[in-house]
Order: sequence, then C-alpha cells, then structure tokens
Amino acid sequence: MLTANVSKWAAGIVLATLTAAQGVVLAAGLQISPISITIPADKRADEVWLRNTSAEVVHAQVRVYHWSQAEGEDVLAPDQHMVASPPMVQLQPGQQQLVRLVRVGPLTAPASSERTYRLLIDELPIQRSTAKAGLDFVFRYSVPVFIAGTAPAKAQLDWSVQEVDGQAWLRVANSGTSRAQLANIEYTPQGGKAVMAMNGLAGYVLAGQYRSLQLGLPTTLFAKGGVFSSLTNAVHTETRVAPIIKTP
Repeated sequence: MLTANVSKWAAGIVLATLTAAQGVVLAAGLQISPISITIPADKRADEVWLRNTSAEVVHAQVRVYHWSQAEGEDVLAPDQHMVASPPMVQLQPGQQQLVRLVRVGPLTAPASSERTYRLLIDELPIQRSTAKAGLDFVFRYSVPVFIAGTAPAKAQLDWSVQEVDGQAWLRVANSGTSRAQLANIEYTPQGGKAVMAMNGLAGYVLAGQYRSLQLGLPTTLFAKGGVFSSLTNAVHTETRVAPIIKTP
C-alpha cells in the first residue's frame, strides 16, 4: 500500500499567529494512505488511513467532492452520493484514524466510464496558550477517488497545441473510459531538439473530458508540429502533433 505526505490540492493557507492574549494558531502534519483510491463498481465503501506524524494534536475536516473538468480546468462540486465518515477527526501525536468513504443510497446501474471524486482533508488551526513568532501553515490534502466503470479501463488521448493570447497551450482530450495521469512532458519540434515542457506531475485528464496546460514555451517552437513524449499512467508514450492552431 502506497503511503505519502500528500501536500496539496491547493497551496497551504497562511495563517498569521495571534497575540499572546489570544493564543497562537498552529498547524500539524498528516500522513495519508493510500494516496489514490479505486472503488469497484459494485462495492459500497472503501477506506483511507490518517496518521498524525507531528508532535501536536491535529484537528481535521474530511469531505468528498465530485470532480470534473470544464474548459480544461479541474472543478470540484458538493455531492450527496458519497460521504466521508467521520467528517471531523482529532488525532493525538502518533495516533491513526480510519476514515470510510461510503456511497449513499441504492447502488444504481454502474456507468460504463469511471466516476471521479476528490477526498479533501483540511487541517484546522488549533489555539495554544503560548505565543509563537512567525507564520504557520494549514494545508489542504487531496486524494483522488475513482469508481470503476463497467467498460475496460482505458485512456484514449488526443493531443494538440493552441495559441491563446500569444501563449502556447497544450490541449489533451480523453475520449476513453478511464483517467490519464500525465508527467514529465517533453516536446521535440520537427527537425529540432527535445525540450522539457513540463517537469514532474502535470495532473489528470479525466474520462470524456479535456485538460489545458500552459507550456511556457515560444509559440514559434510549434509552428511545424512535432512529437510530445510523456509518462502517461506511468508508461512512456510518444504522440505526434500538428502545427500550432491559433484560436480567436
């Protein structure tokens, strides 16, 4: 089972310390396992473990959101079809807590493509009676949750480059039945040398949706087309793309 300190869906929220009379806002650290959850179509629940790796008490709120993509961006929305139990946790140093993810209501006929959620775990600030100088950080942890579909899980990607307001954007559309996780994206222009377009994790392209990624490279680099190479679901892939398309 994979274990990791999952550090962000968004950046840590900076909280200024309070005065000595008011107490001090502190943040602590969580370890979350597993870091990705796939629930079979006919299964009602799954679980995740939280562990307090710090020397302070951790208070956290646990919620589940439906996860989709619109206009190339991730979108989270409240959802009543899956809940986290318990929704609030308090962990002493070194303590573990089991959190169950439960599908609510009758299990309807499963969809052919997988459904996607995000488990959000927000560390809550705690007050201390002693003063502490400086700033503290409270983090939001995000774990992807997938409900498997009935069709064989497969991502089917279409890559293209678009020019928007003078900037080069990579558009990756997924017409398959399962997500694609992208990482280490390189681009080799026709007749040129490979350049790193995006180092490390570049996010997911969900089934039936698309993702837009700003490349930070000159638009002229894509004038004649070329080849993108990447790790797609941890497998090395290469995809040839046409010359850049200028959008209105």
